Amino acid sequence: MPRPKQERLTPRENQIMDVIWNLGDATVKDIQTQLDDKLAGSTIRTLLGIMQKKGYVDFYKQGKAKVFRALVLQAEVQTSALQNLIQRLFHGSTDQLLARLVEDEQIDLDDLDDLRRKLAQQRQEAHP
Repeated sequence: MPRPKQERLTPRENQIMDVIWNLGDATVKDIQTQLDDKLAGSTIRTLLGIMQKKGYVDFYKQGKAKVFRALVLQAEVQTSALQNLIQRLFHGSTDQLLARLVEDEQIDLDDLDDLRRKLAQQRQEAHP
């Protein structure tokens, strides 16, 4: 059965998820030391509680500390966010998204050539 759809992560929640994804498991103190701008431990605990309700993290106890772990893969969150962006801003068209990236010089023609090669390789692997 597929996992229920979660509410989206806020930018701050995403920063915390990045730390957890990078470390594997993390305490509030671990998260606090990894963030560029220091947040109070109580703020991090509040955000982690919200993220737990959304279904992104869970925790286990290690002594007195709660150790948080991700319940979703980073790739899943990226895919969901990208699909949402394409639907909302580009009417479901990946062509429009790529055209915008090229026009805004966020991706160059060499990058597109690399993408073509990767797609051709995936196609070949899927249909040998």
